[in-house]
Amino acid sequence: MRRAIAIAGKELRQFWRDRLTRSLAIFLPLVMITLYGTALTSNVKNLRLAIEDQDQSTLSRRYVEAVAGTNKFVFVPWPAGQPAEEMLRSFRARAVLRIPAGFEQDYESGREAQVQLLIDGTESNTALVLRNINQAVAQSFQPPVARPPVRLRIRHWYNPGLADSLFFGSGALGLVLILFPALLGALGAAREKELGTVAQAYASTLTAPEWVIGKAIPYVLVGMAQLVICFGMGAIIFGYTIPDHPEVLIVGTLIYQTAGVLYGMLVGNATGTQSAAIQGVQFGAFLLSLMLSGFLMPIANMPVPMQWISTIIPARHFIEVTRDVLLRHGDWSTSARPLLTLCALALFFFVGNVGRMRRMQFSE
Repeated sequence: MRRAIAIAGKELRQFWRDRLTRSLAIFLPLVMITLYGTALTSNVKNLRLAIEDQDQSTLSRRYVEAVAGTNKFVFVPWPAGQPAEEMLRSFRARAVLRIPAGFEQDYESGREAQVQLLIDGTESNTALVLRNINQAVAQSFQPPVARPPVRLRIRHWYNPGLADSLFFGSGALGLVLILFPALLGALGAAREKELGTVAQAYASTLTAPEWVIGKAIPYVLVGMAQLVICFGMGAIIFGYTIPDHPEVLIVGTLIYQTAGVLYGMLVGNATGTQSAAIQGVQFGAFLLSLMLSGFLMPIANMPVPMQWISTIIPARHFIEVTRDVLLRHGDWSTSARPLLTLCALALFFFVGNVGRMRRMQFSE
């Protein structure tokens, strides 16, 4: 173990001498967590809506005011004589609402009062939100029922304001805290092979586990320092608070960083060049983590094969931990499964690195 610590000290000094890498370790997480937490949102607003009120009645004006009261739309003018399809095709409006003549008369007489809504369905999520908002407005004009059979009362727990910043901000920790340590691990391992300095390890009495542990320790420590930086930024931007069980987050981050660094080292040992190692980390630690971690979309909404693949993505399990600890103030019992999975993944990557190192020593 003493020799592993010596290797860790050498690697840490080499990292600290590189001013560019040291600066990126500080500023890159700040930029990334700010972008992920503020630029991403599922809220839909400022939707361009064109309205043609052919009825010009008191009820039709009330209907238009109800639509405006949702604060989701920006009204755009509808030139006289221009077809509704042209408004959508020219991108002047995302939806057009037409209130026909006789709208108030049909409503007052008890007949079905119809309103036409044409929606640009190019973006399916936006189109769905548009439809739901206008359906809610239409239902608010339904005649009151004397005694409703069911009254639904809704209360949101953990995120009562349904703030996207809390949801994406807590999940952003999973993407930010793996990218840079994994990249450092990959570059460190690949650099040893490119420069030929790995031959010194082959010629020494170092064992493969000692070499892997010594190379991984400094980058895990860098990742833990990034946790402090990111949590401080999150407290300013997203309103992070100290969770009821901070030890769960700390231990989970330590295991997660270990898995990420060992994954990067495995990529660096397998590729042997720094350029190929960067591409491997970008694919595994960034692209797959972004798409299959549950950060952008629920895992349950993905096809079954993608759900199976996501189980080997460390970011998926760490994001479960961060959202449970930061949003729900969960404890060990609620985070046990993802923490154990992270331990299994870290052990898998460690065994892969040790096996790779032993094969290289044997070939020498």
